[in-house]
Amino acid sequence: MVGELFNSIAERYDLVNRLTTLGLDRRWRKKACELALEHLIAERPKILDVACGTGDMIRCMKKGLEKRKATAEFYGLDCSERMLEVARRKVPFARLVIGSAEEMPFPDGSFDLVSVAFGLRNFPDREKAISEMHRVLKKDGLLLLLEFSRNGSLLGRLAWFYTKSFVPFVGGLLTGKEEAYEHLWRSIKVFPSPEELSEEFREFGFESLLLRWCFPRIAFIMVLRKV
Repeated sequence: MVGELFNSIAERYDLVNRLTTLGLDRRWRKKACELALEHLIAERPKILDVACGTGDMIRCMKKGLEKRKATAEFYGLDCSERMLEVARRKVPFARLVIGSAEEMPFPDGSFDLVSVAFGLRNFPDREKAISEMHRVLKKDGLLLLLEFSRNGSLLGRLAWFYTKSFVPFVGGLLTGKEEAYEHLWRSIKVFPSPEELSEEFREFGFESLLLRWCFPRIAFIMVLRKV
């Protein structure tokens, strides 16, 4: 069902993201990549973006590494073939594979860094996906999360109201698939807090290195390490 949902909005997915976040999603990705790369020690890392969508996170990570005069091998995994079609045009240098986060087609200990941007909420079996991310990471490998969650601050409550009331309207107007953007706020509503999520990851063998909220406190960044 998730794959079908994203297939239906693939061609306008980036446009809706830019408009509904007022371009902030690019800033969030850039900051997330910067924070992860500060902790990355591999000289030529293998990097996997899970739920890679149209490839924005891969492209952002590549730009971050270029600033450091470094290179990497990039891989992307997604359950939506149409999202991957868009990604192949944007990040032709990456190896893109269709598949699920719960059953990744990669050997144990394959990657130095695994990232997930706005995908963790959509995994049907989050625990299995976390276990798989742990499996495909090398020892001391990094996991980068960029995700939506509710924040109790005044700014966070305003951002939540905006997300619930405005985003489905704009998303539906541009794609004809308002239900896809209704899914967005409904999935955020039941998603764990970053602190609760950090505890879940600890139980699967990760240690949390940092947690940072992004303006306007509707998205957060978390960097973890496989132990």
